[in-house]
Amino acid sequence: MLWFVITITSYFLNSLSLLINKFLLEEKIKNPAVYTFFTCFLLLITVVLLPFDWRQPSAFEWLIELLAGVFFGIGVWLMFIALKEGETSRVIPIIGGIQPLIILPLAWYWLDEKIPPAFLLALILIIVGTFLINHEAGQTNKLSKRTYLLPIFSAVFFAFSVVATKAAFNSQNSFITPFVISRLGAFFWGVLLLLKPANWQSLLNELSQPKAQTSFLLIASQVLGGLASLLLNLALAISSGVTSIINALQGIQYVFLLIGVIILSKIFPKILQEKLDKKTLKQKILATIIIIIGIIILSFN
Repeated sequence: MLWFVITITSYFLNSLSLLINKFLLEEKIKNPAVYTFFTCFLLLITVVLLPFDWRQPSAFEWLIELLAGVFFGIGVWLMFIALKEGETSRVIPIIGGIQPLIILPLAWYWLDEKIPPAFLLALILIIVGTFLINHEAGQTNKLSKRTYLLPIFSAVFFAFSVVATKAAFNSQNSFITPFVISRLGAFFWGVLLLLKPANWQSLLNELSQPKAQTSFLLIASQVLGGLASLLLNLALAISSGVTSIINALQGIQYVFLLIGVIILSKIFPKILQEKLDKKTLKQKILATIIIIIGIIILSFN
């Protein structure tokens, strides 16, 4: 059960990283594409791990591992846009709820893992929870659709990344080599984002006026997020046949996030911009519980 402890620790650290990301996107690095580039660039530090377990991939393994990284980078980019425009306590549960619904069919087809009998029930619960957590009276249809679609597409790309990475682990019988190569793929996506002139100009503006607080928080966020990703991938690598369970356990992350949001919104109400009146908070808690129940059903059937 070592993978279980590692997974819970990973989700706790990731919840801290997400809260810092929200702060930086609101107050410091306001262009999600530039923030994605910084995130993917800092992932390159993982190359220091290669001497410990380098195993030459085949051409096909190179392709899968790089694609896993590109999918991860796209997922991060879409998540940052969603965090920039929406509330953390809404966006992250949607991503986490939809992700296992995509992973299960992919893992069944690609990794020969089983789909639980209660998949349909879990699907209904997660869809209901996703609608409830994102529903707010008075929203325009355009905003509502965008608020839904950004985290949903983010979840799809994260799901493809998870299953492709697990396939690479299985194929190479290695953790470090596929993990590092996938991070290179993520960096490649970060560079592609800079091909848009507006993003490149935003990056130059950030580099020309560096701020100590921004740099510290960015590094702290990426260290926490990187360690969380490392631990999650380690849990995937040392486990067998529990890919969907590991992803399902992220339900605990929503608890960490909701607690963090409640605390920090009292301290920095203008930054987090979370609606936490009594009615909205009850709705978020109920929706989060419904999503977690759906994820649990996926895990233990």
